[in-house]
Amino acid sequence: MSATTRDLLLARGTVSPEALVRAEAEAARTGRPLLDQVLALGAADEHALVAVLAELHGVPGVDLSRSTLATDVLGLVPRPVCEADAILPLSTEGGRLHLAIASPGDAARIVAEVRFVTGMEVSAYVALEGPLRRVTQEAYEALAGGQSEWRGPAAAAGPGRIAVVLPGDLPLPAEEEAISEVGEGDLEPIEEPDEGLPGGAPLEEGEVIEIAVGEGEDEILHEVAMGADPAPSDRRRVLVVDDEPEIRQLVEKALAARDFEVETASDGEEALARVQKRPPNLVLLDAMLPKIHGFEVARKLRSDVRTRGVPIVMMTAIYRGWRFAQDARETYGAEDYIEKPFRLDDLLRRVEAVLEATSARQSEPSASAEPLLQRGREMLQAGKVADAVSALEEALAIDPFSAEAHYQLAKALRLRGEHFRAMTAFERSVELRPKSFPALRSLAALYTEKGFRRKAAETLERALAAAPDATTREAIKSDLLELLGA
Repeated sequence: MSATTRDLLLARGTVSPEALVRAEAEAARTGRPLLDQVLALGAADEHALVAVLAELHGVPGVDLSRSTLATDVLGLVPRPVCEADAILPLSTEGGRLHLAIASPGDAARIVAEVRFVTGMEVSAYVALEGPLRRVTQEAYEALAGGQSEWRGPAAAAGPGRIAVVLPGDLPLPAEEEAISEVGEGDLEPIEEPDEGLPGGAPLEEGEVIEIAVGEGEDEILHEVAMGADPAPSDRRRVLVVDDEPEIRQLVEKALAARDFEVETASDGEEALARVQKRPPNLVLLDAMLPKIHGFEVARKLRSDVRTRGVPIVMMTAIYRGWRFAQDARETYGAEDYIEKPFRLDDLLRRVEAVLEATSARQSEPSASAEPLLQRGREMLQAGKVADAVSALEEALAIDPFSAEAHYQLAKALRLRGEHFRAMTAFERSVELRPKSFPALRSLAALYTEKGFRRKAAETLERALAAAPDATTREAIKSDLLELLGA
């Protein structure tokens, strides 16, 4: 551990200098984390050490010794995944998955993976590695044994609750309880890797092609004749986005044989530029792209009123399974989700089906979310919070990509005390409209209120760039300096 950990232990009076020297020697000998070694020596209790960990990383921590977990939440993440990544599901309070993590440095990767696998927003808490690994074993064994909960040795009686330790908390006196209701966490920014598939040789016109569409040892070869008679249809334009030249050319030829007009793009940045210049009838979009990730391309298309109606069919060799498909549809607005390797005849059939379905939908008079959005604003201004929530939820059922509806709903939920639902709605609003100053400012305030100093600082920095005038910028700078100096 870094010297900062040592300094915090001494500055907070968590351990004596003599006990710290012994713990450091044992940590060096055993290779165990310093804080775990302090706990093992009995030099401090778990709450005091988690407080140091939370202070060190600027995110809430969880004292597992004082927590009670409902074992049904464990079914969301397989035990081998928890053991490999040193994580543990805690609760689904507020519609979020609250997750203990022993390695905050890996939080961005872990949260991204868990979010995709579960389809839920994730709130991350830091925990001591030793207790987390022990509790993981005990909790999953309790689940296998049919028990409905796992209870820490110092947990108070009652339903499933987690003991949250906010950054800056001081060690509790021995007689005090450290129990807080679930709901004091958040996630690190999700960053997707920029990876691609290997390149390939160009295809010759009219040849019969045998190609593995996908990657890995279980690739499947498909033979496709490119000289088939084109199906009679009006010429419709499809943008094919994939960084693998072989796949682009293969799909382009197959679509052209069906009388489609085809454009191609090799990365996310080029794809967005082409759609903005001339929106196609459909985008066939690979998930893993250079420059701008495929999911981010989909999000940008859905958040722009000029392109949100363009159907998207996503392709992927990486994000496999129904949960990824569900997330692609619900969060990113994909009409269909195709795993690689795929058969070209199946891909063509699904492209045709999406075009037919969206054409029929667009030909009907579409309901507008604007009247419900306006009603939600009016109810909120009148102090009728429940009515505002109802109207805004109806608006989002019609237009789930309305940044303003998410923002107004977040304000209403916050007034109703549903802070984690409000946080999710603010985050969604900012995703859809990244430079919205009111949403960024409100989200930063909520992060600060819930103890997420680093997330709040990051959001204030974004708000600073979006501030409308010099006076507001100075106010944001003042808030930021105060937060960083806290």
